[in-house]
Amino acid sequence: MSSLLLELRLAVRSMFREKVFTAVVVTTLALSIGATTSVFSVVYQVLWRPLPYPEASQLYRLFQTTTPGAGAGPHRDRARVILPVWNAWREGAHGFSRIEGFQGGRQVLSGTEADDRLMVGRASVGLLPMLGVQPSLGRLWGTELEVPGRDGEAVLSHSLWQRLYGADPGVLGRSIVLDDRVHTIVGVLPASFQFEPEVEVWKPLVLDPATEQGSALRVFGRLQPGVAPEQGRSELVQLAMGAERVPGVVVTGMSLEPLHQLWVEQSQTQLQVVSAVAALLLLLGCANLANLLLARGSARMHEMSVRLALGASRMQLARMVLVESGVRALLGGILGLLIALWGRDLLGTLVPPQLVSGPGVEPFVLVTASVVSVATAVLVGLLPALHVSRGPGALAPMARGTRVTSMGFTRSVLVVVQLSLAMVPLVGAGLMLRTVWKLQNVPLGFEARGVTVAEVFLPLEKYAGEDAAASVARSLIAQLASIPGVQAVGLTGNLPFSGSVWRQTTGVHVMGEAAPTEASAQAGYMPVTGGYFRALGIPLKEGRYPDARDTASSPRVVVVTEAFARRFLPGRSAVGARLELDVVDDGSRKVHEVVGVVGDVPMERLSTVPSGDVYVPLAQDLRHTLSVAVKSTLPAGQLMPLLHQRLRATDASLRMVKVRPLETVVEESYAQVRVVGWLLGAFAVLAMVLAAVGLYGILAFWVAQRTRELGIRSALGATPRRLLRMVIGQGLRLTGLGLAVGLLGAALMARALAAMLYGVSTYDPLIFLGAPVALLLTALAASWLPAASAMRVAPNEALKRDG
Repeated sequence: MSSLLLELRLAVRSMFREKVFTAVVVTTLALSIGATTSVFSVVYQVLWRPLPYPEASQLYRLFQTTTPGAGAGPHRDRARVILPVWNAWREGAHGFSRIEGFQGGRQVLSGTEADDRLMVGRASVGLLPMLGVQPSLGRLWGTELEVPGRDGEAVLSHSLWQRLYGADPGVLGRSIVLDDRVHTIVGVLPASFQFEPEVEVWKPLVLDPATEQGSALRVFGRLQPGVAPEQGRSELVQLAMGAERVPGVVVTGMSLEPLHQLWVEQSQTQLQVVSAVAALLLLLGCANLANLLLARGSARMHEMSVRLALGASRMQLARMVLVESGVRALLGGILGLLIALWGRDLLGTLVPPQLVSGPGVEPFVLVTASVVSVATAVLVGLLPALHVSRGPGALAPMARGTRVTSMGFTRSVLVVVQLSLAMVPLVGAGLMLRTVWKLQNVPLGFEARGVTVAEVFLPLEKYAGEDAAASVARSLIAQLASIPGVQAVGLTGNLPFSGSVWRQTTGVHVMGEAAPTEASAQAGYMPVTGGYFRALGIPLKEGRYPDARDTASSPRVVVVTEAFARRFLPGRSAVGARLELDVVDDGSRKVHEVVGVVGDVPMERLSTVPSGDVYVPLAQDLRHTLSVAVKSTLPAGQLMPLLHQRLRATDASLRMVKVRPLETVVEESYAQVRVVGWLLGAFAVLAMVLAAVGLYGILAFWVAQRTRELGIRSALGATPRRLLRMVIGQGLRLTGLGLAVGLLGAALMARALAAMLYGVSTYDPLIFLGAPVALLLTALAASWLPAASAMRVAPNEALKRDG
């Protein structure tokens, strides 16, 4: 025990004596362990760990399909399910043990200090039991409540229970008021339940067949054991095609997606790319550690030879190195864990919240990364001790002119590996950062600077008719417009980049042209006020904006985008054209006259090419949930309290949530691409630093081993410039080989990133030329210091040193 403590003390003294070497080793270990652990902890939870539900592989999301490619959103070939189709599936599908529905929406919470709007999930009676959920308090509801007017029971999420009631177990039986309706709290869900993370209140799903035939549902099903997905899909297709028809909705089939696959599809490519780069970084870190420790081991050959000659045993040498490596590895592991915890939170922005649970890291991932890195540090650190103690002639390495050529060759190979590995994240980072730059410069079609947006809930049932509700909307606009500094105010059903993947679409038929033989072509559909275009600076190309003459009782009109005009009304003026639109909410088709054409706006994401939208006057299609856009010279922070004040002055029952600058909404639309770009950029910088350190180490080792030769060359007339070229040439040979191998890996990385790129070709010449040049310049800088050292070698000093 005393000998171990002595070796520990000597190891600590050695670390303080070699501060730079210790810092490099500990930092390399920490970055290798931290980056790998944080990435693979998230990747494991998202891509590999089964969903936390019983027999999760049998869970599917069910969609009805319309005309392929006709929709307006990124999921344009998947449509939510209408009520008749859902009923047909529930009653006739034998390949599924359960088929359940869900709808989500915001409702006003009143009667508490936390007076705001909550996300409320309405679920069919079997949905939560299908997911194996048991309330931590109370119970769920039964089928007797799935009747209009009887859905008065509510189950709270764990977070809302804590926020509103301080986790009081006596909450059962209390009342909660949502949209002016009293609900009785009958249960509280466990904190681990993350099926729909934003939902704070769960209640029964009640749909009236007489008025809600076209209601869109999220439908989930569990396949029967032994039933293949294709078999289940075929059965559902037949039932969907035979379901009761709803005007304006043409069902052409259905699709089903594994629930896990559906949730990860938006993050899968990004995580696979980041995890591949993290694995390369771990390998690069291990190669760097090996190079550092081999260099240090070579420098300690003299010391170990002397120790062995003075009677130290092979075991004592190995234990000395093992203790030193172990202390450094412990420090690197602790720092790596801290980096892993921070990095995991950053990576959480890439994935759906229901797939990542808890704040920690996966223990087995941390152990695996630590074992790989620490084993590299320990095993490579032992090599010099083992080399010296292999047999007689312990002092042989001290003999004149002897070189440890096997270690020199190994280190050269490691440098080539490091350089080739560094090329992969460097090219990936270049492609992604160019994509981010391109996205930041995409013409938005509107001006986001100076615009503040928010969601507003309009309780339509409170007002006596559409005219009264429209009057409240006009009063709200007038109140907000009266705020000093406000330049324009508008209301809309959907903001650009608001995250509404399922933006409403409508079927379109141009009057006077042949009716489509299949489902009507689809276009985006949004109710707006004229002030919306002014607030966002969307240019008017022809005609007029919606205005005060467009009321609920006036002839129906629309404003269309330029993309819509090119697609549906080519070669003619769009103004004056008459369109028949499918208004799904009430199952009817209504004729609208085009009164204006405006510029295109990419609604879903920056990289989406607009396919055509129609804007209807808000007074002709009022909605419960609206977004308000306010153009103002005031900063958002000063404007927010004024907006709330004027909102309450209009109607005390109105609520405003998610108040934020529109610039923030736009930035969030490409947040994933930005995070991937910066992650790859950080990995690329780290990889270049590690590669430079490795190259510097091998060249410094090479110069040290050839000090006598360099001195003799200098004595025989070699100029400093010639010695400089010789050393740098050695570095460039290793660099060239590493770059050649690395470009092959970089090409594979580029192919993996292809789906995430925008405005950048997969094999962009600027990146594929710039990345090698950047790495070459880094290698030149790393080669310069050993080369400069070689230039300063004096012949007499070289002969003395090796004499």
